[in-house]
Amino acid sequence: MVKTLSYKLFKKIKGQLSVHFIEEADSLAFVIVEHFSGFNKTDIITDKPFSTGPQFGSQIKTIVERLILHEPIQYILGEANFYERNFTVNKYTLIPRQETEELVHLILRSVKNKKDLSILDIGTGSGCIPITLKLEAPMHHFEAIDISQGALEVARQNAKKLNADVKFGQLDILKTKLSKGYDIIISNPPYVLESEKALMQDNVLDNEPHQALFVANNTPLLFYNRITKLACKHLKKNGLLYFEINEKFGNKVVELMHSHSFTEVVLHQDLNGKDRFVSGQLI
Repeated sequence: MVKTLSYKLFKKIKGQLSVHFIEEADSLAFVIVEHFSGFNKTDIITDKPFSTGPQFGSQIKTIVERLILHEPIQYILGEANFYERNFTVNKYTLIPRQETEELVHLILRSVKNKKDLSILDIGTGSGCIPITLKLEAPMHHFEAIDISQGALEVARQNAKKLNADVKFGQLDILKTKLSKGYDIIISNPPYVLESEKALMQDNVLDNEPHQALFVANNTPLLFYNRITKLACKHLKKNGLLYFEINEKFGNKVVELMHSHSFTEVVLHQDLNGKDRFVSGQLI
C-alpha cells in the first residue's frame, strides 16, 4: 500500500478528462477521488492522503477510458448518489435523477404528520424512491414492484445495504392486477417517446435500460392510463397518487386523473421550472 495525495490525484484525472469533457471534467474527477478515498471535497482540496494498492493506477486508467467511451460514471463505479445516500446501480436500473429527489421531497411533505400509511412504488428500478422514503419516514409501510428481476435484485441489495424495510415483488403492471389497497401509490414510469431518442445523450441511450425509459409515440400515456385505473380500484378513501412525467404531457395527465374521479390534482414544476410531477387525491 502507498499513500496517494487526493488533490494531486484530482488534478491528474481532471487533466486527462478535460480534453473530452470541457464542462464536466471537474465534477467527474471529484466523484472518482471521493469514491476511492471516502473523502469529501474539503478533504480533497487540502490534499489529504489515502492508501492505495498496486493496481490503483490501472483502475484509474480504465475508468478514464470508459468515460471517454461515454459510459456513465455511475455505472463505472457501480453507485449513484440520491438524497445524500449511495445507491448501487447497474445496467438493469436507471441512474436516479435530481428531479426524482424532488418527487421524494414532495411526498415527504404530505406524509410527515401521518402514521402507518401503506405506500406502493410502481416501477421501482434501483429502489431509490421507497428506500429513501422509508429512511426519512420510518413510521410508514412500503412496497415496491418492477417487471425487471435484475432491477429488483439491485433494489433488494440497496434496501439491505441501507437498512430499509421495503418489500419488493416482480409484477408486469400492464398485465397483472394489484392484490391489496394502499394509502399512496407512486410511479416514475417509462415516459420518453421513441421519437425523442435522437435528442438524448449517447451515454444515456447506449447504457441505460430502454425498457425503463421509452414508450411508443402513439401511446405516450400507456403507463399513466393503466396505473390511474389501478389506483381507482386499489387506493383507499382519500388516497394519493403521485406521478413523475414527461413535461410535454403534464396537462394530459392532469386531465386523465380528473376523468377518473381524482380531486386536488396539481401539476408541479421541478427546480428548472419544467412540468415534472402530478399529484391527486381519490375521493
